[in-house]
Amino acid sequence: MRAAARGVPGGGEPPGGRSAAIARRLDGLMAREAAAHGGRPPAYRELADRINTMAGRDVISRDTIRNLHLGLNQKGQASNPTVETLDWLGRGFGIKAGASYFLDDARAAVVDEQLDQLAALGGLRQALGNDGVVSLVQRASALSDGSLRVLLALAENLREVEAHASDRNTGQADGG
Repeated sequence: MRAAARGVPGGGEPPGGRSAAIARRLDGLMAREAAAHGGRPPAYRELADRINTMAGRDVISRDTIRNLHLGLNQKGQASNPTVETLDWLGRGFGIKAGASYFLDDARAAVVDEQLDQLAALGGLRQALGNDGVVSLVQRASALSDGSLRVLLALAENLREVEAHASDRNTGQADGG
């Protein structure tokens, strides 16, 4: 069904439509990558170079990625990428589902859950490399469920206190 037939003035896409969903999903993928790599998301050019290298040819430009991230093309209209473009964009983030990740809400939910699980496993691997964490896990394994809940709450409170202290120290170092 065409947008004009749905009663959208100018024949455009309704607000929050497909281009907005693509932009949100791309933003989420970039945020995940930033979290995994020191807080810096990939630059559009970096991402385009990565994808084009994978494809063995030029399939996407930094401008196309920027437009998809913004949800708008150069004329200020909703972006309208090809399925091939979205397929390669997904692959650039390691998503085999490619275009369906950007176009299918159910598929995106499944992939996002898998990405969350991978991130959790990465955190677990990092934690298990720390002797103090391993020792704590060994000792905690003998605790009751109630004591484990208290220990988890304490650990979360300590993490928040340390994060707050770190934020305060960073602000002071920046002249704040």
